[in-house]
Amino acid sequence: MSAAPSHPAAVGDRWLLPVLASVVGCEAATSIGDVCTGSLWDTVVARELFTENELVMAAARHFHIAVADLSRVSAQALELVPERWARHFTVLPLTLENEELLIASGNPCDVDCERALGFAAGRPVRFAMASPTAITRRIDEAYGHAVGDDAAEPRSGTNAEQQVDVQLLAADHESYDAAADVDDDSPSISRLVDELLGAGIAERASDIHIEAEEQGIVVRHRIDGVIRVARRLPRSLSSALASRVKIISGLDIADRLRPQDGRARVAVNGVAVDLRVSTLPATHGEKIVIRVLDGRTAVRTLESIGFAPDELTRIGRLLQAREGLVLVTGPTGSGKTTTLYAALRRLKQRGVNIVTVEDPVEYRLPGIVQVQVRERAGLTFAAALRSIMRQDPDVLLIGEIRDRETAEIAIQASLTGHLVLSTLHTNDAATAVTRLIDIGVAPYKIATAVKGVLAQRLVRRLCAKCHGSEMSVGCKACGGTGYHGRLAIVEVLIATAEFERRVAAGEPAERIAEASRREGMQSLWQSGMSRVHAGETTKAEVTRVAAPDSVPASMTRPAAGVDEEQSLRYLPLRAPTPPRLAERSVSQLSIGTIDVYIIRPLPDGWRVLVLQRALDTRCPMAWEAVHGHIEPGEEPEDAAVREAREEAGLAIARLYSVTVQPFYLHQSHTVQLAVVFAAFVDEPAAVTLGAEHQRAEWLSVDEALERFQWPRERDALREIAHLLRTGDAGPVEDVLRVK
Repeated sequence: MSAAPSHPAAVGDRWLLPVLASVVGCEAATSIGDVCTGSLWDTVVARELFTENELVMAAARHFHIAVADLSRVSAQALELVPERWARHFTVLPLTLENEELLIASGNPCDVDCERALGFAAGRPVRFAMASPTAITRRIDEAYGHAVGDDAAEPRSGTNAEQQVDVQLLAADHESYDAAADVDDDSPSISRLVDELLGAGIAERASDIHIEAEEQGIVVRHRIDGVIRVARRLPRSLSSALASRVKIISGLDIADRLRPQDGRARVAVNGVAVDLRVSTLPATHGEKIVIRVLDGRTAVRTLESIGFAPDELTRIGRLLQAREGLVLVTGPTGSGKTTTLYAALRRLKQRGVNIVTVEDPVEYRLPGIVQVQVRERAGLTFAAALRSIMRQDPDVLLIGEIRDRETAEIAIQASLTGHLVLSTLHTNDAATAVTRLIDIGVAPYKIATAVKGVLAQRLVRRLCAKCHGSEMSVGCKACGGTGYHGRLAIVEVLIATAEFERRVAAGEPAERIAEASRREGMQSLWQSGMSRVHAGETTKAEVTRVAAPDSVPASMTRPAAGVDEEQSLRYLPLRAPTPPRLAERSVSQLSIGTIDVYIIRPLPDGWRVLVLQRALDTRCPMAWEAVHGHIEPGEEPEDAAVREAREEAGLAIARLYSVTVQPFYLHQSHTVQLAVVFAAFVDEPAAVTLGAEHQRAEWLSVDEALERFQWPRERDALREIAHLLRTGDAGPVEDVLRVK
């Protein structure tokens, strides 16, 4: 084997001695250090005492830092560290998370490097461990293909929302030609991207789609909810175009195999417009979708959204509530967020404390505290809500209710004197109840908490300039479509005593909708047809976003300004709703896994073992208890003993079977059971980690509850603490103890 190359930081790698001592012992490590005259790292690898990967893992464990993922290199991080500094210190900038710069380093003790890079970047620096050889190789790839000549010095003022002034399309922009086959006389990629953004924003596009096809690149604009082709470009520009968009939105230009999400900001006529960028690997290259978040048109009043007067009155009644849960439902792009923000503008006039939890925060609202969800940092909807409840809020906005934990906290907040606004993805207002039940919320809680539901769609408004005029339909203002702008159609469900009774009784959505219509709720179809008769839109537009009603005429009330005969005309029958997933039969119920909560019963209180998953496993960096599978023919308690030994190197002194937790596998439509065990171990309880985990900690019960990633883990630990708080199970010891 040839000797490993020497690295600039090699003279200072004596820090490796205590790492080696922790693996081979002090005497052996000292012997290795005595015979080494150069780089200790290179000597150990050259003599095949350890592989580079083994040294990386040992150092990461010793210094309690993560192992670097060198495939995650963002252009934003590269711009903060000049290439010459990266080579001097043998480091590689990886990502910028929570204003902290993550650096891959082969020397976790290089304080000079940490200080220098922190000063240059203007941000705190955190090290992750990697081998010097891998770092050097990756520096060549990252800077050679990402930053080029611009790597000599860090750019000032660089952040995740870089400014691109689309007003200056004719000026000399910085050229960024990442594709070798771009013609010399073609406009620069920078200028082309600015031009595409400027054109899309000028045409009122809510989304700009850039798609690579077999014959070329097609640019599409979604205007007033409908997509149309705006431009076609040569196929040869695909790679350079994608790279430029990634650079301005802070994404990793070297990663073309995984979806990415980022943000950018452009200036249009001197006004900042935020962009949300999403990339998706596809057959002919990456598809890019740019969502235009123009605060000038998004943060509107309820009146300007286009609700009919009677609908606006019913919405106003809902917002008069001082507590309870108000939901806005509809598919993506139906204007839910805009409606919620408009509602907040009205509520703010009361002089109340308003806090929002969103993913992402799309528009900034002055005078309102907005919290951005960060799943990787552990700031989930549920975690943020638990903290916000201690901030004395009057009104809470939750971007979306996605799971049971978030739903439970939202409902609990609504029942304790707070007005909570949120969204759900359902087809109509009554189905929101069904959705909450499917998530796992008890019907009686829904009946008590929910004050109202808005189901919303957006239809295109007839162009005021060309519709009804002597000229033909379609003008420059509407792009020849005959439509300009959009208005909302909505069904507004207001909770009544009958609504509460039917929800608490578990009646289906159809029966809940029936009662709500008797109380004055118009359906989406009726709302839309009233706008047709008012001359604001067309029946084709209403049909595009809403299905005709199937309810008997006796259960409906005609829309405002529409007589009963006209209303009945638009009530054809439709096919019955298919059964919900919860009504399907489950084909299999089986015991699949075990969860083992390992406990040291110390005199000053319990210590619970929590393990952090390695980077190359499922749920990387997540904290969990010992979790594993059951071998064929193996009893669950035997699997618990085996997994505790394999994952933590611990022998169990006492083992208790505490509970069983079900979980659903959507791929196979089966429900599997996880058997939960509590395992007590004797001192010294020295942990030896298996391959699946990179870190272990002994925490108090309260600390472990905060650290665990999954709600079911916290529930299980609370149950264990309740049953075994005295050190045994008391009167049920003979039932729960299995070893």
